[in-house]
Amino acid sequence: MPHNQRWRLLGAVAEVLAEEGHVGTSSTKVSKVAGVSPATFYQHFDNIGDCLLAAYEAAFDCILALVREACAEEQIGWPQRLAVAVASTLRFLAVEPATAHLLGTEAPAGERMVAEARLRSIERLAALLASGRTLRAKGAPDLPDGTERHLIAGACATCSEWIAAGDVERLPELAPELTKTLSAPYGG
Repeated sequence: MPHNQRWRLLGAVAEVLAEEGHVGTSSTKVSKVAGVSPATFYQHFDNIGDCLLAAYEAAFDCILALVREACAEEQIGWPQRLAVAVASTLRFLAVEPATAHLLGTEAPAGERMVAEARLRSIERLAALLASGRTLRAKGAPDLPDGTERHLIAGACATCSEWIAAGDVERLPELAPELTKTLSAPYGG
């Protein structure tokens, strides 16, 4: 039961954040949406920031699983795996708008720990994208350090703009553009 309560709280914090914004997200509102008492909230989390961080990390783990699954598809080439990873991620976010809001810019802007987790998330995705370096033409100039981090951060910023504008359901429309941008330094 406690594990179930924790998951309900993680889902609820994403819902409240999407509806109320960071300033309006409180342990009381999250508890109410989760259907648990405020005391139960504090059995699982020290404060709303801890809850947001746990929810952010759980949501990012879902994204990372989608991306890794696409990367493991050895029957298709790297550019196609990248396209599948991008499209799968955007479709997931489109059908999970509260998760999209959680992974957008609001939670990181309001909570330092979530902002730090976002930077770690970008680094983890950048490390996966860096596998594209093996596709570069022989003799091509080296890519600067941080290229992948900047590409992923830019893709995240673009998605966050659409999320903030209320266009979550339209995120899959970004797939071709983001795929092209992310693959460009590798000859894609």
